[in-house]
Amino acid sequence: MPSPLAPASEAWRNSITARITAINDMLDMAAADLTLEQMNHVERKGVLPIAFSLIHVVGGQDRNVSRFITRTPSLWESGDWKRKVGLVGEPPMRGTPMADAEKIRFGNADAWRGYQAAVFAKTENALANAPLEVFDRDAFDGKRPDDLKGGFLAMLVPSGTIRVREIIEAYIFQHAARHLGEIEHARALVGLGGLS
Repeated sequence: MPSPLAPASEAWRNSITARITAINDMLDMAAADLTLEQMNHVERKGVLPIAFSLIHVVGGQDRNVSRFITRTPSLWESGDWKRKVGLVGEPPMRGTPMADAEKIRFGNADAWRGYQAAVFAKTENALANAPLEVFDRDAFDGKRPDDLKGGFLAMLVPSGTIRVREIIEAYIFQHAARHLGEIEHARALVGLGGLS
């Protein structure tokens, strides 16, 4: 990754786009053969279903691309996806109480896969077509949030300005990598194989 002070470049764009495309392809593979029952399977109390990890990571990607790159409504909001997917509960964010997270369930696996595909297409289009200066923009307009403590973004940028490209690195790429590992483990718990 370039120096934190170096401006975004086409080389950076190509690198992050390739990495996010690859991890989104793996998320597609992870969801492709899941039945609705497998998505909603709960191994035991305190262990979240695959549906939780999917809505958390893909919904987060949708929100963050929409907020920080395209500045448009999220697909989840604009496409009535809660109804289409039949989501029980609300899309979880960092800090969602465990009691709420444990309630997450999907009602339609195919609709979920449709939403996931739409999000990934929007992300890849946004990364490919946004002017480079968008990625160097101050993500929080000079108001660094207080709730970053303990997260990867705070470790990546411990002080000062957080740019949009650091949001992309932390909230889209690293976040997906972390939850992809959870999903692979959860696939094993429902009798499916790994992804690589």
